[in-house]
Amino acid sequence: MLRLGGALLSALLVFVTPDALAASKSRSKSKSTRTRSGTSKVAPVTPEPQPAPAAEPASEKQEAKEAEAEAAPVVPVEQPRPVVAAKPAAVARPAPAPRATPAAARPSESSSKATAGRMRIGVGPDLFLESAKLNGEQFINISRRDESFDYSSAGFVSATLWLNTSVPSVSQRLRVGAGARIFGNYGAGGDRTFGFGLLNEAFAFAEYGLPVADKMEVVFAARGGISLLVPGQEFAEEIRRLQEQGVGVWSVPRVGWLVGPSVGARRRMTERILLRADILAQVQQQYLFATSEDIDGLRYTKNWSTLALRLGLSLGVEFDF
Repeated sequence: MLRLGGALLSALLVFVTPDALAASKSRSKSKSTRTRSGTSKVAPVTPEPQPAPAAEPASEKQEAKEAEAEAAPVVPVEQPRPVVAAKPAAVARPAPAPRATPAAARPSESSSKATAGRMRIGVGPDLFLESAKLNGEQFINISRRDESFDYSSAGFVSATLWLNTSVPSVSQRLRVGAGARIFGNYGAGGDRTFGFGLLNEAFAFAEYGLPVADKMEVVFAARGGISLLVPGQEFAEEIRRLQEQGVGVWSVPRVGWLVGPSVGARRRMTERILLRADILAQVQQQYLFATSEDIDGLRYTKNWSTLALRLGLSLGVEFDF
């Protein structure tokens, strides 16, 4: 009986203990849920202290700003130093400005020298008077015929074009150049008229300008060159007559030489324009015939040349460029 009762008790315990355990677990779960719900209900109260961590970034920003504020003054202090130290030194250097004042006047001198060194081209008319003579003779064997005569030019106006430049290696006042003078139809006038043809001159010259007043100078010059005569009028007819008689003369331009001094004045009107007037004296010789040959057993010789003294007034304008 006792064994039977112990078995029944153990069986009851087996059936009872799972229920008790389940009830205890359910109670514990309910308590835990209550505690969780209790904590969740209390949670709204806890977020209030959460701003405390937010204060940490603010403090970090403040610290960053303080660090920047501490570093910021250092930069302005370093930057002005080169400006304040270097620039005053550069500004202080203009102290030699008074010495530069005479140097400032030098550019005007250099500019005047540069102006003097420019090339110049000039043009102008010439008015002249002439006293000339044709020296001519003709020989046939020993028979001589004098064909000379005195004359003065039928014209009194010519035109001259010239170009010159300074010679700084010698003097700024010395200028050299070349020019051409055109007479046009040149011939003898007065009692004995005789046309020679077209007369032109090409010459080189040198001049020295001596300043005498503001923008004005006296000019001393000399020229020398060659003359060229293209036969025409009576002279051309004489050439054709001789050719018809079998004389070996040609209808080619005749050459000659010229030389003469001049003195005048020149005034600068603007930076690039100058006016001048010169009195010119000139000697010119022109060769016309110089032939000697045998024609039909006869010795034929003919020599012609002219020698002219001209005195003239030359007016002109020059342009610097």
